[in-house]
Amino acid sequence: MKNIIPILLMLFFQIGQGFTFNLGGTMNYGWILAIIYTIAYIFSSRLFKIKEFRYISALYLILFLLQILAEYMAGNSFQNGVKGVAIDVVSYASFFFLVSLLIKKPNLIVWAIIGTVVRMLIFGKESESSAEEALAGEDATYLKFFLGPLIVYVMLIISVFLKTKMFTYIYMFVGLVFVVAGARSLGLITFLTGTFVLFVRLKKTDVTGMLKRYSIPLLLVFYGMYVFYASNVMNGNISAGNNYQLKDSKNPFNPLEIIKYSRTDAWIAVAEFTDKPLWGFGSWADDPGLKYHLMMAKLTDSKINIDAYNGGVVLPAHSVIFGKAAYNGIFVAIITFFIIFFFVKRGFLLLNSNSIYMFIIMYFLYSLIWHSLFSPVGHLRDSFPLFFAFIWVCWYYESNKKQIQ
Repeated sequence: MKNIIPILLMLFFQIGQGFTFNLGGTMNYGWILAIIYTIAYIFSSRLFKIKEFRYISALYLILFLLQILAEYMAGNSFQNGVKGVAIDVVSYASFFFLVSLLIKKPNLIVWAIIGTVVRMLIFGKESESSAEEALAGEDATYLKFFLGPLIVYVMLIISVFLKTKMFTYIYMFVGLVFVVAGARSLGLITFLTGTFVLFVRLKKTDVTGMLKRYSIPLLLVFYGMYVFYASNVMNGNISAGNNYQLKDSKNPFNPLEIIKYSRTDAWIAVAEFTDKPLWGFGSWADDPGLKYHLMMAKLTDSKINIDAYNGGVVLPAHSVIFGKAAYNGIFVAIITFFIIFFFVKRGFLLLNSNSIYMFIIMYFLYSLIWHSLFSPVGHLRDSFPLFFAFIWVCWYYESNKKQIQ
């Protein structure tokens, strides 16, 4: 029974995130569990005997206090301010909960991913497109937000038990298929995960040193692959998903162009930040006069229906780091960056470990980097706690030369 309780807690946390309700903002039973657990155990936890855990907890505390100050100084509404602060609170509570479980039994990560798969199967797809449309190249939404992640999660579970080179090649191939089918970011992360796991398995030691030495040749290889992909999109050989973004761009062979068209609201967040760098606009503040939506439209030479926004629209900020900067200013953005960098650095150093969880570590690492730059601020609360917790637990075992199970 004692061994079953952590598994049940992990499954409840993951699956419970699908059962949402309104509490001044979106809340779910998984986060409620994490908050209750944190309140009950935070003052007696042995985790605070670990210097690195105290450090990251201090950063979270500073983030929380600065967030409150920024919301006040920006003159944000009480409801929106609370929603902004709640992201930091839920993020830390989830991180504390997950670390408390994983540091005792790192293999609970498998149950965490199983819980994610079950949650997706219970609550279904998040779009109206279908698997047939995705496979036919007509609509990549279903592939990007349901079918693709589901396949990746299942493969991550399998990767713990199957360490063959053939599985690594299959994993890389699946990533390339996703790219061609229109799920570019998911496919790129999947492909890079398989590629660097292959480096780890072949090189065995000092992979980080190898990457530093051969960074330029590797970048040239990856750019060559991008040019090959872009050429096939432009000549019509690849037509799946949202490849119109490449065709509409002025220079499709510049990777920054595809980011400009596909992640326009991440680019605009930088402009928003420069307009109010000290305290920002406030979390979920309205776009004043649709200024930044109009800038987005101009950036991509597209049109927007102004009448559709008569009721007001939230400031666009499709980036965790730059979104925090736009919402809450420079100080909150810096602390957010420090928190993320803390885990990214340790994930990178784990390339030398060749852990049985290497696929999961690398997938979490590259997802963390991508979402930090090009995904909504809510990822700090939703996906990041699991990334943070597992990367840090693996690093803790590696740095203390303990065998991770």
